[in-house]
Amino acid sequence: MITFETNRLQFRPLQHNDIGNLYLLYKQKDLMQYITGQPRDYQKTQQRLSAHIADHQKYGFGLYATILKTTNQFIGRCGIEPVETNNQLHADIAWMFKKQYWGQGLATEFGHAMLSYAFKNFPIHRIFATAHPQNIASIKVMQKIGMQHLKTTPTRIFYETWNPQLQTK
Repeated sequence: MITFETNRLQFRPLQHNDIGNLYLLYKQKDLMQYITGQPRDYQKTQQRLSAHIADHQKYGFGLYATILKTTNQFIGRCGIEPVETNNQLHADIAWMFKKQYWGQGLATEFGHAMLSYAFKNFPIHRIFATAHPQNIASIKVMQKIGMQHLKTTPTRIFYETWNPQLQTK
C-alpha cells in the first residue's frame, strides 16, 4: 500500500516483513554513525520496527519503507516520528538511504514532499529535525527544505518548521 510518492520514490508504512531490509540498513556503521553512533543488532532492529509500526497504528504516520520507482526496490526508510508535547502533536522528520543512493537529491526530494504531505494530512503543529554537527549532508537537506535553525549544542543541531495552517508556536 503506497501512502504517497515523489517523482522517483514511493513510500509505504513499514511492515514486519521489512525486518531484513531494515536490518541491512541499521547494521551499517556508515549509516548509523550520526544516529546511534554504532550499528544496531537484529534484536534492537526488531524493537525499533515494532515501534515504527505502532506509530502508524496510533497516529496514522511514522517511518516509511522507501522504494525506488525505477527498480521497485527498498532503498531506505524515511518519514516522521510522532512526538507529543504539551498536548500538541509534533514530528521528527528522518531519512536514511543505502549508501549508493547518497548525493542524488533523494533526501531533499523526500523532505519537500513529506513536509507538504504531513501538514496537509495530520494535525501536526511542528516538524523538527536534528543532526550531528558533522553530518553536513543532513544539515544541508534541512536547509534546502526550508527548515529554520533553532539551536546548536556540541552534539546536535536542531531545525524546525511550523504548520502554517495551525499558526501556533
